[in-house]
Amino acid sequence: MDIILNRRSVRKFDLSKKISDEALLDLCRYAEAAPSARNQRGRAYIVINDEEVIKKLATVSQGSKILNGANSCICVVGKDKSLLTTPLMQPMDLSAATENILLRATEKGLASCWVGLYPMEERMRAAEEILGIPSNEFAFSLIALGYPDIENPFYDMAKPAEVSFNRR
Repeated sequence: MDIILNRRSVRKFDLSKKISDEALLDLCRYAEAAPSARNQRGRAYIVINDEEVIKKLATVSQGSKILNGANSCICVVGKDKSLLTTPLMQPMDLSAATENILLRATEKGLASCWVGLYPMEERMRAAEEILGIPSNEFAFSLIALGYPDIENPFYDMAKPAEVSFNRR
């Protein structure tokens, strides 16, 4: 499981190399394998590989400017909360799916960086408008993707955890 310790946010992409549609779909397949409260699966994915759409998404926030250097992106979308059995758990489900994309990307040698949208309404609404997300759904996260344009992008960067047993 070295991919967990070696995963890191990579913000420099080689734009001369494109990620195949099959590889992008594979990332979404792994995302959907993430845990989901009561198996509610209240999430969907938008794969973005259109340069113009990516440039528009890069304007959503300061952090989204990273997308200007990426040639692919995945938006993790929260489905209609009224259809879920445990809607309060949906953000955790969406976070797990986002993390699975990051881990699978690392395993495939792809650079990735999580661009947070939720719970900042302004960022969410901007992304939703650009991507045509219906009003009963919401943009949770964007993941910038590409082939790394830096030497040795993956390395163990784990820091000691602050751990207590039985009490804090």
